[in-house]
Amino acid sequence: MDDSAAQASDDGLLALVGELRARIAALEAENARLRAEVAALRGEEPRPTDDRGTPGAAPRTRPPRWAKANVVVVARHRPRRPRAPVSGRRREVPDRIIVHAPAVCPACAAPLGRGRLVGRRQVIDLPPVRAEIVEHRVLERTCRRCGTRCRGTMPDLGEQVGAQRRVAWPVVAWVATLRTTLRLPLAQLQWLLARGWGLRLSVGELSALLAEAARAARPAYEALLGEARASPIVHIDETGWREGGRNGWVWTLTTATSRLFHFSRSRAGAVAVYLLGETGTGTVVSDFYGAYDRLQRVQQRCWAHLLRDIHDLVAQHPDDQGLADWTAGVHTIYAAAVAWAADATAAGTLPILRERARDRFQAELVTSCRAQPATAPQAVLCARIERYQAELFTFVADPVVPPTNNAAERALRPLVIARKVSGGTRSDSGTTTRMVLQSLVATWELRGRDPVTEFLALLRAPRPTPDIAPV
Repeated sequence: MDDSAAQASDDGLLALVGELRARIAALEAENARLRAEVAALRGEEPRPTDDRGTPGAAPRTRPPRWAKANVVVVARHRPRRPRAPVSGRRREVPDRIIVHAPAVCPACAAPLGRGRLVGRRQVIDLPPVRAEIVEHRVLERTCRRCGTRCRGTMPDLGEQVGAQRRVAWPVVAWVATLRTTLRLPLAQLQWLLARGWGLRLSVGELSALLAEAARAARPAYEALLGEARASPIVHIDETGWREGGRNGWVWTLTTATSRLFHFSRSRAGAVAVYLLGETGTGTVVSDFYGAYDRLQRVQQRCWAHLLRDIHDLVAQHPDDQGLADWTAGVHTIYAAAVAWAADATAAGTLPILRERARDRFQAELVTSCRAQPATAPQAVLCARIERYQAELFTFVADPVVPPTNNAAERALRPLVIARKVSGGTRSDSGTTTRMVLQSLVATWELRGRDPVTEFLALLRAPRPTPDIAPV
């Protein structure tokens, strides 16, 4: 290659390099202009440039709300809350385990042992149950040597079964519990025993077993009566009951730890005096029935009954504005008394201050009633309030006294349902059995005890004292 050709190639290369440099400079200028426009749109400060005019690193700023940040957000892994236990999936403690495992290797027929658990499934079943009939036999044997005859001795079975009976005490306890707790008629109880345990008993024998349980439980029933009389707070109420086609009344005494039911033909105040005793000092919570006026005790009349009567009166006179205003005032006074009593109990207010508050609420309510016209629909209720004014706010003075008689109402509910199912009882003995069993079962359930276990303890105890004639 000659010198002229080499010179020509060098000039071409220099020209190309110059052209490329010019293009690079133009692109850098355009890039700087675009970066400045983007910074202006984002509201950022212009980036500093180096000696050649090249922009430096941009400061890290938060992107605008309309632009997504080019930042990888690391998610915060919160601890997963454990699942609530599902009753259907809970595994029970197995009574019997059946292992399904191969005994030999399917490839070489070698014996296999041990292994690891790879699956399981529980099957809950009710095994067939049949009543066990145990017959005690007494044999007489003759000695072959001397000819003497000797007999075996029948053991004392008092802890297993009653005298002249063949049904054991556990069966009696279950019959009494099922009859009282589930309120089963005797025919349905007979069916259940036959289908569930293969035990066939007549309706008459079931009645006799229930009477046997009631006789054994009579001392405990009398103890409940004494406990209710000595309780500092006792709720009393009554409801209708039919015995042998005749009307009567079931009375209940309800405390924090006991339930007692008593049947009487009378609804007079003498029954209430008999049940609570002449010398009791506890507070009685009741409704406005006049029979309770004979009780010589501190009383709390039920506000639930009073407010229910007011509500019924308003429903009968929906357009009476005076009645509506008086009703709102009574509700306001009652709500204020309940709130004040709750705050006073929490703050430990002195008894003298609670008594003053009771008198203040009482005077405010009586003043509201006396301001009503004598011809107003609420005049009768106003007269009731003024008559029992001293027994409406006892709960304000005594923190352990509730303002309502709901405890007695709830206690009577099972008997009311039983009355709707059976219509009552047929005889005095049937009524006494029902009252005794219902009292004990309701008390045991209130105390968290098992009725079957408690009945067994009473049945295996010595013979109870004779029944006391009802009032």
